[in-house]
Amino acid sequence: MKKSIILAMCMALPGLAGQPAPVTVAAAPVDCPLSLEIAAVYTAALNDVTSNIDGINTWGVDVTALYDVCPKWAITLRGGWAEGEADNDAIDTTVWSIMPGVRYTSPIKDKLSWFAGANIGLANVEYSIGYYSPDEPSTYTTDEWGFAYSAEIGLRYNLTEHIYVFGAAQGNGNFAEPSGADCQYGLGGRVGLGIEF
Repeated sequence: MKKSIILAMCMALPGLAGQPAPVTVAAAPVDCPLSLEIAAVYTAALNDVTSNIDGINTWGVDVTALYDVCPKWAITLRGGWAEGEADNDAIDTTVWSIMPGVRYTSPIKDKLSWFAGANIGLANVEYSIGYYSPDEPSTYTTDEWGFAYSAEIGLRYNLTEHIYVFGAAQGNGNFAEPSGADCQYGLGGRVGLGIEF
C-alpha cells in the first residue's frame, strides 16, 4: 500500500510542477501631462502712450501652466507682471495680465523642438505720472483693465527627461486705456525654464 501511494505521488509531482504560478504585472507609470514654465520677458513698445509721451518698453516675468491634451497640443494659462518707464522718467507703468491659450509643439530632432502659441485674456495697466513743483513733487496714479493678447514662436531644448529651457519671439498688446492713453502693443522675447511633472 505504501508503495502505491509513493508511486502515485511521484507520477503526480511532474504534472503539478508544470503548472505556472499566477503572475501579477504592475501597471506602467503614466506620464503626467502637466508642465510649468517661468520666463523673463522683454517687450519693446511699437507705439506711443500719448501724442507727447513715447512708448514704454517693459521687462518682467511670467509663469505659464501647460496641460497636454494630446502629444503635440496643450492648453495654457499664463500670469504675468511687467514694468517700465518713459525716457524722461515722467511716467512709470506696471502691467499685470492673466491669459489662457493654446500651444503646438513639434520635435525637430532628439532633444530640440519648436513651438508656437497664442493667448488671450485680460491685463491691468497702471500709469504713475510724476508732477514736479517748486514745493514738493507729487504723483498721479491711474489704472484700467482691458483685453490683452499675445502670440509667440520659439525653440525648446530638453536638458533632462523632465527639465527644459526655451526661448521665443513674442508679439503682445492690450486695450487698456487709463486716462485716455493709447492701446499698447509691442514686440519682444521670452527666455526661461520649464519642468514637466
